[in-house]
Amino acid sequence: MRDVIPAPVPGLDLRREYGHHQSPAIRAGGLIFCSGMVAINPETGEREHGTVTSEARRIFENLKLLLESAGSSLDRIVQVHAMIYDRIEYDVLNRAYRQYVPNAPPARTVMSVQIEAGFKVMLDVIAAAGARQAAVMTHVRQVIEHRSSDAGGSRHSDLPLSPAIRAGDFVFLSGMAAVDPATGEPAHGTVAAETRQILTNMAELLEAAGSSLAKVVKMGVLIYSMLEYENMNSVYREFFPVDPPARTVCGAGLIGGYKVEIECVALA
Repeated sequence: MRDVIPAPVPGLDLRREYGHHQSPAIRAGGLIFCSGMVAINPETGEREHGTVTSEARRIFENLKLLLESAGSSLDRIVQVHAMIYDRIEYDVLNRAYRQYVPNAPPARTVMSVQIEAGFKVMLDVIAAAGARQAAVMTHVRQVIEHRSSDAGGSRHSDLPLSPAIRAGDFVFLSGMAAVDPATGEPAHGTVAAETRQILTNMAELLEAAGSSLAKVVKMGVLIYSMLEYENMNSVYREFFPVDPPARTVCGAGLIGGYKVEIECVALA
């Protein structure tokens, strides 16, 4: 069943306010898929441009309104795509972010992109539906950690994200950069080398979640330059020789001097 989640307050109806051809959120398969959200006054619909901190806080407050109206909550978010206008603001975003997801944070990928209307932050989230209505399918939300290594680097760097979240039939992995699985230290290298390290680490994390690369349904690949596309692709083929998953590849400003970052959604 596919249900449209209406805006809980007038200002969050961006279709009405700005002609955006989108619904605030869709509930399907026990999950809630929210449209990308920017800093909007929830009552008036006015744009609230500000600092990365002020915009992130406004977005989270609005997400709280939207998710609660759908019977969910911030602590049931399973995946976040956090978009910022400049990667130099990464730590600033993290400080605001931690205030809203302090415990067992969702899987997350951060990217530096151009955002509509001059905003500095946009958050795109998926949450597990709540149990307010008995007829609505709900999922247990479970944090997945690496079994015996620090391949994701999240504990080493104390970032506000979980390596992976399992909800229902799916596992959502945070964006992964090239990290030494034994030490958690960065493994900077060529695009090919970083891609190989990431996918090797990803296979280990998926196994810890009871899944595998063969069960991946969607991949998101960020590379620092689209000129390196074939260098990434040649290694990628080694890991998905037949029937590869759906995939999106784009050039983006990456954090930490990495050349590649990869996230995925897989069947549990």
